[in-house]
Amino acid sequence: MNAAQQHMLDLYRSARLGTPAPPAPGTGDVEAYRSFRTWRAFQGVVDERVAARRARRAALLRPLRAVFFRQPAAAARPYTAQDTARRVPDTCGRPAEC
Repeated sequence: MNAAQQHMLDLYRSARLGTPAPPAPGTGDVEAYRSFRTWRAFQGVVDERVAARRARRAALLRPLRAVFFRQPAAAARPYTAQDTARRVPDTCGRPAEC
């Protein structure tokens, strides 16, 4: 039985007994995630072991980030008026005009 089927069964029981309906599955997921994230941040401040573990993990991932998330190289020099004058004119301004 999945969560939706269980919820339908609980709705039926609550309707028969006259009790309030239970919340739908997944209703409090976002609140639970936020509270867990806040608790983990608090633990990182209070417990030095968590902070040390995060620092080790960041140190391990730093070289991978440099490889996989490399920033594009900046242009060697900005374009000048001479550069724009040498460009081939664009005859098609928009795709619909071609």
